[in-house]
Amino acid sequence: MKTTMRTGPPIYCNGQQTTDDGRILRDSGFTLIELIVVVALLGLMMFFSLPRLQNNPFLDDSKKSARWLISKIQTLKESAIRDQKKYTLHFDLDNGMVWETHESMEPEDIEKAIFDSYALPEPLRIIDIEYPTAGKLNSGQAKIIFTKTGLTNKALVHLQDDDSYLSFLIEPFLSEVQFFDRYASFED
Repeated sequence: MKTTMRTGPPIYCNGQQTTDDGRILRDSGFTLIELIVVVALLGLMMFFSLPRLQNNPFLDDSKKSARWLISKIQTLKESAIRDQKKYTLHFDLDNGMVWETHESMEPEDIEKAIFDSYALPEPLRIIDIEYPTAGKLNSGQAKIIFTKTGLTNKALVHLQDDDSYLSFLIEPFLSEVQFFDRYASFED
């Protein structure tokens, strides 16, 4: 196949530049100016959005356990309704362990759930779990029950990470967990 370079003026057909054999030449790609404008706009968007993302507690690596807890509570509420089983989220306040069970588990499955429980990483710890009627539990075991109809115990779970506090409000009728980046109580 022999290619030849055209040295004469360009050929136009219907206002478009064509090759010798009639194919239309198209400009493809972006100009340098277009690329600079797009990169500059992306840079400006990142400049204004990153400070907001840095203050978001759900994107901080030290809050991984907090995200896990919120996700677990929402999942158990949905599972209780879907499976029509009573689920329970257990907290070992002395050892910082969290695990789940449901009403149809065999004793050996419950032991396995306890053995495979989620351990809060250091220095995060569960300070207490507060119930509106039963008060605060700060040692031993506490539990939050999720019924087949989607109801749950109203409770506040308080975590401490060094000198900062996190509180999670679990409402009986709501699927969302309210998050507070302070020590919250029912009187607030």
